[in-house]
Amino acid sequence: MQGKTNRLKVLGLLALAGAVGGSVLAGGMDMMMAPASTPLTATAALRDEAGQVVGTAKFTQAGMGVQVSVEARGLPAGNHGMHVHEYGRCTPGVDPATNTVVPFGGAGGHFDPGMSKNHDDPQAGNKYGHGGDLPMLTVGADGVGRASFTTDKLSLTGMTGILNRSLVIHANPDDYKSDPAGKSGTRIRCGVITRGGLSVRDYPLPDHLSFPEGVAYDARKGVLYTGSATNGTIYAVNASTGAVSKFSEGGALGRRIALGLKVDGQGRVWIAGGEQGTVAILDSSGMTLKVLQTPESPMPYINDLTPAPDGNVYVTDSRRPVIFRVDRHLNLTAWLDLGKTPIKYGPGVNLNGIVPTADGKYLLAMQTNTGDLWRIDLRTKAVKKVMGGLMHGDGLLLDGKALYVARNKDQVVSKVTLSADSSSGKVMLEEPLNGLRFPATLTMVGNDMVVTQPQLDRLQAGMPPEVPFRLTRFGKF
Repeated sequence: MQGKTNRLKVLGLLALAGAVGGSVLAGGMDMMMAPASTPLTATAALRDEAGQVVGTAKFTQAGMGVQVSVEARGLPAGNHGMHVHEYGRCTPGVDPATNTVVPFGGAGGHFDPGMSKNHDDPQAGNKYGHGGDLPMLTVGADGVGRASFTTDKLSLTGMTGILNRSLVIHANPDDYKSDPAGKSGTRIRCGVITRGGLSVRDYPLPDHLSFPEGVAYDARKGVLYTGSATNGTIYAVNASTGAVSKFSEGGALGRRIALGLKVDGQGRVWIAGGEQGTVAILDSSGMTLKVLQTPESPMPYINDLTPAPDGNVYVTDSRRPVIFRVDRHLNLTAWLDLGKTPIKYGPGVNLNGIVPTADGKYLLAMQTNTGDLWRIDLRTKAVKKVMGGLMHGDGLLLDGKALYVARNKDQVVSKVTLSADSSSGKVMLEEPLNGLRFPATLTMVGNDMVVTQPQLDRLQAGMPPEVPFRLTRFGKF
């Protein structure tokens, strides 16, 4: 990495070029994603402290990066610091630079996908500086500032995705070295970066400690269930009104963790217990029917489960190479020793999401750490690799021959088209919606889907989550 001082020599030229031309910086529910030939786009209406729209920023996906075009009016002449901030909120809040409540403080600190915790210039890679550190906006004597540039530090999708974050313009120039914001002063313009032509519905959750990993839908009740990965509480969300209530308090019969969730044909809620190594079953009122304990192990990780047409429930363990099965009488046994199959366990999260095929012949299982999708024959237990390339694949949802994969760290939902016998597949689309935060699992609600956004990456990094947590509902694509 070059030093900050050396990089600062080119920044004046970059900012000036941005004002007159272009520069490249290193570093409703019936939604249908645009064709691959049409790039993703987004805009931000820039507002002043009074809430008046006084400028616009436009963002267009360009390969792995994004083209940015900004015009803002009514500003003092000179250079102004400009950054992408963490949250999509142009509201008052605490500015970490001053630890006081300021206009647009609700946007949080600078977007930092590389978790560098360091303010730097637009040439710095995200490992060394905030991804949100942008060229300055240069304002002329007429009070209008314009900038146009391309940066690969940011994107409209994936780990560097800026959808549903904020673009903030400051009162002073940016020195590109002082933490946390380059001494760029007061926040004087702010706009939320919003994707155009897309309708989604969010279900906010009230508990800021919830980290909602699993989701399941009971069509008879019209209720979504989601569970906390940190305390085991199960919430019931009215799919029509969005009203949220506690269905089962965390800690019931030792349930401290809730990961994958499913509702069976009897309206029972099944819960994967993660490091507890358990499978918990609740009745339709939220009472615990049974807690099944897998064999003692120093590293259990029961991650997901699914009822199958054969009347059994199949359960993945992300650390132990085994698939468990729970029969109709709620007896749990080790069903398949994966050590004797082509599936090889390694460091990280192994088998995770699991679904049966509609014909009842196979299970499809996602291996998160390799990006491999597997097909398992329910009769013979034969295992076949369907495809690779689904890195960070987590929960699965099968709709006919369309398989939807929540890819947590990549912050997209991928659509895979499967062959007639589910022996092969091809990625057709990758959908970021209007900004996903570590999507984990999916469920179907009528012709729509709902995805969780548990932000487990922030939990693991010891960083505060973006609240409120939310489930997001969207149309099939």
